[in-house]
Amino acid sequence: MEEYIRVDTCSVRDRVLGSWLWKHDPDPGAESDELSALLQVIAPVSLSSREDGWKWLGDPKGLFAVNSVKKAMAAASSISVEYVLDWNKWVPSKCNLFVWKAEMGRIPTADALSKRGMQVGDGLCPLCKSEAESVDHLFTSCVVAIVLWQKVSLWCRIPPIFAFSFHDLLEVYKSSHVKVVEKPVIQGIIFSAIWCLWKARNKAVFSGIEAKVESIFCDVKSFGYLWFKYRSSNNHISWLDWCNFSLL
Repeated sequence: MEEYIRVDTCSVRDRVLGSWLWKHDPDPGAESDELSALLQVIAPVSLSSREDGWKWLGDPKGLFAVNSVKKAMAAASSISVEYVLDWNKWVPSKCNLFVWKAEMGRIPTADALSKRGMQVGDGLCPLCKSEAESVDHLFTSCVVAIVLWQKVSLWCRIPPIFAFSFHDLLEVYKSSHVKVVEKPVIQGIIFSAIWCLWKARNKAVFSGIEAKVESIFCDVKSFGYLWFKYRSSNNHISWLDWCNFSLL
């Protein structure tokens, strides 16, 4: 009978070389097949008798350095860094974070969840129920979003917002038609509208509440007013001035 090494004295080398101690021999079939596959995987591994030591594989010399970690992370990153989001100072951090994640396609829309292998039903947009839900559709081509951007344009007295992608929305405030002093305000309103659209979407998904453009637009103005008044230096602005977009 083959002699096996005791578990409490068995080394990694012993395991790799095949000196396994089993509670029972592998059953014929699946267990034996898995054992054979495992032995094939570890067959190329060779171990020396020297003591173990630490080695950083991110550096040719094997020495750890923060700079080499940064290089390794940059090389492995699949996220495009070509576009840098300008954060808005007067909207809450949660809005800035959400817009940032949405720009990267990292929010749980139906298409994103489906790619992760999750069941999403018919995958249709919860707001219009006519097209597949994606970041670009939900915030730019959904009929609810289109009407909302029309209302925002009229309210802010800027040219009509025609966005063909989510990225386009983030560039609206940079238009030459927007006054310099109003650029951060327009940007914040765009961020607020994106946030309110997502809230309406979640109410439709989780509470079955139908999304109504007028209600979403009211939320944009209400949240925007409170955030702009109390999170910026414009705490003198009145609700009437805000509704008339009289900022000065």
